[in-house]
Amino acid sequence: MVICDKVNKFILHDVDLHIPQGVTLGIIGASGAGKTTFLKLISGLLKPDGGVVRSCRNNPVEKRAEFLRRISVLFADIPVFDERLSIIDCLEEIRIMYGMKQKEFDERLDYISETLGFTENLLLKSKQLSLGQKRRAELGLTFLRDADLYIFDEPCIGLDQFAKSAFYKLIEEKKREGKTILVSSHDMEDISKIADRVLLLEKGEVAFYGSKEELYKRLAPMEESFIELDGKLPDISDLEVDRYVVENDKMIIRYNSNHVSSKEVLERICKTSRVKSVSVRRASLGESIKKIER
Repeated sequence: MVICDKVNKFILHDVDLHIPQGVTLGIIGASGAGKTTFLKLISGLLKPDGGVVRSCRNNPVEKRAEFLRRISVLFADIPVFDERLSIIDCLEEIRIMYGMKQKEFDERLDYISETLGFTENLLLKSKQLSLGQKRRAELGLTFLRDADLYIFDEPCIGLDQFAKSAFYKLIEEKKREGKTILVSSHDMEDISKIADRVLLLEKGEVAFYGSKEELYKRLAPMEESFIELDGKLPDISDLEVDRYVVENDKMIIRYNSNHVSSKEVLERICKTSRVKSVSVRRASLGESIKKIER
């Protein structure tokens, strides 16, 4: 659980929200909107100038030792590995630091390194790895611990599609375990794939907080149906559509999904015409956000 109210000094201000346990929250916004600052406040790396921050029912600054045992974090701007040591030696230090049993550690590392694809790099030092290889190992370290709260700041930087899919898979496993997960990303695909709720920050303020469905409803309700007809053209003059175009046996219909659904459009057409094919295009989450950031 997190409550953050009137945090002024570090970009954010007039932020007041609650994140329930077990929710995966995607945090989005333009560069400088306050995404990383928000996560650092929650993780206790920054102290608010005013207001209250609660993470896992604790003050993350005042009860830091207790709190750190319950979280696992990855920040894009904070180095994870000691470049003098191999990846496996760094991970072994983490095992000792958090008191993980050797058997549990070995089994967990085998699974995560295989899933993310960095097993062959365990004996190398981080400075010998590419950006993508290093990020796979960093993600592995973050997932290695069993935590109540997982925080990821731009986790998919440098990852190929295979590694992204592996990251999504591990996130889904944590979601099924009831873990709370916070993910900040510029990549709207990441957010669309994993988030239950979305927090949109704009110039340090909350522009939106809610479900992805509600975000679409508010910011990008326009849809387009592409319909190929066989024979007679339909009359849709009584439907509440924004516009429609007819080209030979094809129709392109644009409408506000808050006012009329694609199902209603298709049902109306099928009453008088034969439909050979139909597809519906909805604005992507990224397109929705760009509308606000302009």
